[in-house]
Amino acid sequence: MENYTLKEDKLLYLLVIVSCVYTGILVYCQNIIGIDYWDIFVYLNNAMLFAHINIGSQLSVPPVLSLITSILFQMGFISELSLFCVSGALFVFLMIGIYLLFNYRFPRKYSFIASLLFSMTSLVVTWAVSGSNDLPSLAFAVWALLFTIKAVEEDSKYYYLAFGLFLLSFFTRFTGGFVLIVMISYILLNMDSVKKQVTGRNLTIFILFFMLVFLVIGAVYYSYQGGIPFIKQFIEVSNSNQVSSVNVGYELNSFYYLEHLPKFISSYSVNDLYFSSLSTVYNTATPLAYVILILSTLGILTFVANINSKANREDKLFREKILALGVISIFIIISYSHISYLVTEILFIGLMLLLYKWLPNKINKIDLLMILWMGIFIILHSYHPVKVDRYIVTIIIPIIYFMILAADSIGQHLKNKKTTIAILGIILILMLAFNANYLQSITHENPHTAEEKKASQWLKDYDDNLTNENISSDRGVAFSWYLKKYTYTTIPRVLQSNNESLEEKLNSINAKYYIDSTSNITGIEGYHRIYTNNNREYKLAIYEKDGYG
Repeated sequence: MENYTLKEDKLLYLLVIVSCVYTGILVYCQNIIGIDYWDIFVYLNNAMLFAHINIGSQLSVPPVLSLITSILFQMGFISELSLFCVSGALFVFLMIGIYLLFNYRFPRKYSFIASLLFSMTSLVVTWAVSGSNDLPSLAFAVWALLFTIKAVEEDSKYYYLAFGLFLLSFFTRFTGGFVLIVMISYILLNMDSVKKQVTGRNLTIFILFFMLVFLVIGAVYYSYQGGIPFIKQFIEVSNSNQVSSVNVGYELNSFYYLEHLPKFISSYSVNDLYFSSLSTVYNTATPLAYVILILSTLGILTFVANINSKANREDKLFREKILALGVISIFIIISYSHISYLVTEILFIGLMLLLYKWLPNKINKIDLLMILWMGIFIILHSYHPVKVDRYIVTIIIPIIYFMILAADSIGQHLKNKKTTIAILGIILILMLAFNANYLQSITHENPHTAEEKKASQWLKDYDDNLTNENISSDRGVAFSWYLKKYTYTTIPRVLQSNNESLEEKLNSINAKYYIDSTSNITGIEGYHRIYTNNNREYKLAIYEKDGYG
């Protein structure tokens, strides 16, 4: 990192201003789009619970985003906009974190451009302030990694901040906790420095402190839920057999994310199918996406080329070490296909650590860290049978990182730093243009959301005693939010896979109304239809139990 104080960093101040204005635009656009994604309704409902208004909650999901949003709810700002604003604040936090993290490797002006480029990639724009937990968790993860580096390089007191931010990342999104592997790996890469920091007393206090934190968190979960949900989720992630093909994101193609990666980087516009599928994989990638990925690949190849540096080749055991690393690489491929991704992760991490231990010359630690980061999350999400585009947003940071590295290498090779700035400047200008078009294409109310809101208002007007009636829907979490009343979730296709019938389920909960938002059922025995929206593409109907109306 360049030697300077944050007070002297004018680019940081500029980034804060730019990111706040840009995020404000994203929040404005998101408020027009609204919410349609299932999980986001869960976070809103949980925020209501934390604000002491229970309209139906699922406390098995990570609580941090809902807890922060509940503060605004308790102040009287009960709306989707509150969640968008919280997401926006964390997005600014993320952009600043990326800038500071990249400063450990690049000049500040490169890091400034990198942060802006990241914020304008299509996948990031789509989910940045949507209320999903992916980017908020990533924000805490980036800062956790940043403070891990500061702890190793500057002062051991930063370990407390680093692991505290790791906990925030983990309890914002459980799979975000995999950043701990990256953090520990960086510590292991710097064991000579770390050993000087560690005393028996410091280590004991540190371990006891975090054991106490985990015990308190575990006790809270166990007392309220009778179990610890993230352990169950870890088992589910580790074992793909636990995932049903009924899941809408069920996809066994291990190359799913790599195949669609260009669309995640830069797309002309959001495909119309997005509003029904909520997936950006139907977009059309721009040429810029391929330019960025080619440069990123060149950056990775630059890293690999450094392994074959003259200083490393002078090692008497160079060939033997390369052969051993090659054998481990083969085992990584075999384990991924035939054993378990956990074994693959362990072998991959071991490979990276051995690479640095055996061939340290010309291998930059931050470069290695980014390879680790990218590999860990690609392996994790490519292995798991549930694949949703936003899950892979984590790897866009190392993609941008290696793109910057390639541009920097080109400038150094030509012995002209202006070349690097020219390359990055052109990419930034093109990204601005494509991003503006993409943002415009996505900024209109989700038609499905509009139909659900309309149906909810109709039902409220239809029944003055709605608060005392049992209601069910195939999108119970959404209608719990719209109606501000607990709505049971009853999904016909899930019931069918469990050999249950919709009629039996509705009778068991004594539901007066059933709202069919996505299942397109033709009728329910013992119920009659009282509302239909007459929309061919987004059909929605409300059924009332016979004997009423």
